[in-house]
Amino acid sequence: MNPTKRRFLVYGGAAVVALGFGLLRASQTRAVQGVDYDHKIMTVAQMQAEGGLIVDIRTPEEWAETGVIEGAELVTFESADSFLAEISPKLSEGQDLILICRSGNRTARAAQALAGKLPNRIISIDGGMKAQIASGYQPVAVN
Repeated sequence: MNPTKRRFLVYGGAAVVALGFGLLRASQTRAVQGVDYDHKIMTVAQMQAEGGLIVDIRTPEEWAETGVIEGAELVTFESADSFLAEISPKLSEGQDLILICRSGNRTARAAQALAGKLPNRIISIDGGMKAQIASGYQPVAVN
């Protein structure tokens, strides 16, 4: 392979890798425009280190099927009012509310419904339990 082709492949590959990392970083830190919550990628270790209240909003059948994050509150999200009635007593002032579901879609909708109804920061986990399990996290069985 001639030096010009090799240089083109090296620089082109580096550009693709840099773009991929840039997009990944942007998705990890982006806040959804115009709403009061973050939708981002976090590992279970990051969620726990954050000190937030982790709430799995899936259904009992889903919890049994895949397991859950150890220490997470298990509250199926049906409406903002019923959810807040159950979660508010467990949520400390200034503590983040971290929501996780199967893929991140339900938590985005739940976060949007909760936005402005409590003073705490709301974090919707992008990728949900599917992403956590795919990254190697071993959920625990529901008691």
